[in-house]
Amino acid sequence: MQETRCEVCTENISKYRCPRCAVRTCSLPCVKAHKNNNECNGLRDKTAYVTIKDFSEGNLLNDYRFLEEVDRKADNVARHIRRKHKPGTPHHLKFLMRMARQRQTTLSLLPYVFTKRKQNSTMFSTRDKEILWHIEWIFAQNNIKYYDKRVSENMVLRNILEKYIDPEMGDPVKKQRLKNYVSAGFKNIQIFMKVEKRSAKSVRYHRLNLQQSMKENLCGKYLVEYPTLYVILSDYCQEFPVQGEVQTETSGVSSSDSETDSSSSDEDSSSESDNSSGGEDSNNKHQISPEWSEGDIVTENKLQECKQDENLQENKLVNYVNEERLEGDKMDTMSNENKN
Repeated sequence: MQETRCEVCTENISKYRCPRCAVRTCSLPCVKAHKNNNECNGLRDKTAYVTIKDFSEGNLLNDYRFLEEVDRKADNVARHIRRKHKPGTPHHLKFLMRMARQRQTTLSLLPYVFTKRKQNSTMFSTRDKEILWHIEWIFAQNNIKYYDKRVSENMVLRNILEKYIDPEMGDPVKKQRLKNYVSAGFKNIQIFMKVEKRSAKSVRYHRLNLQQSMKENLCGKYLVEYPTLYVILSDYCQEFPVQGEVQTETSGVSSSDSETDSSSSDEDSSSESDNSSGGEDSNNKHQISPEWSEGDIVTENKLQECKQDENLQENKLVNYVNEERLEGDKMDTMSNENKN
C-alpha cells in the first residue's frame, strides 16, 4: 500500500483522515491547523450525497443508524412536549413563599424560562426551620457582582459581607478587586435594595441595616426571586434615593417620592373634576394607587411575554419534528430505490 504524506505539513507520513473532508494529517497540531484553516469541525456529514456507484454496505449501515437517531430525537421531542412544565407553582415553591409570608416578606417567583428563576437557589430548610437565601451582591462603584448561595436568614448582614471587604477575614482575591471598599471600611459603606413594583422614572431603594439579620432586613419588603443588594460607598449614597426619606433640593425641601406625589396630585385634580359631574366611576379610579397599578401591568406584560415565548418554543419543536420526519422519509425512499 502506498504511503501518503500529511496534506498540512507535507513532511511526515499521514496517520489520520478527517471524517468530514477526508484530509490526511500526521499529528494533533496538523489536525488543529486543518480545522482552523478550512473551518472544518471534523464531524462526518451524515447527509452527504453518495452516488450509486460508490454506495456500499458501510453507507447503508450509516444511513440506518442515522434514521434510528432521527427517530430517537423525534420521540424525545414529543415526550418533552407532553411533559412540558405543568401550569401552576410546584409544591415546594409554594411552601417557600408561605414561609416567607410568615416572616412578613412577600416573595414573588418568575416562570422557569427566566434566567433569574433558574439561578435562584433559595430554599427552606425543614431541619433548621429557616430560609436559606440566594443573594446577589452588586458593588456599584467597581461594577462587580458576586453571588452567595443558601445563606441563613439568621446571619447578620455585616458577617455575610466580611468575606468580601474585611481586611483580615476577607478573601485575598476579592479584596484585591474591591480595594476601595476595603480601605473605606464598614463605617463608610451603605447597603441598598431596590424597591419593586415602581416605574422606571421613580426608582427608589430600601436602606438596610448592617447590624441586623437578613430576616430582620427583609421584613416588610417585596422580593422577586431573591434579594439583590447594592454595596455603596457613603460618598455615592445620594445616587440611591431612599423611599420615604426627605431630600433637600435647589427649589426647596421636597420628598424623595416627589414624582409619585406629583402624579397623585394630577389624578386628584382630575378626579375632582369628574366628581363635579357626578360620575361614580371616577371615585373608584381615584382609590387605585398609580404606583401599584403600573407594577401590576408590568407583571402582567411579563407573563404575557413568557406565554408567547413558550408558544414560539413549542412551534419550533413541532417544526423540528416535522422536518426530521421528512428527512427520514427521504432516506427511506432512497434506500428502497437503492435496494431495487
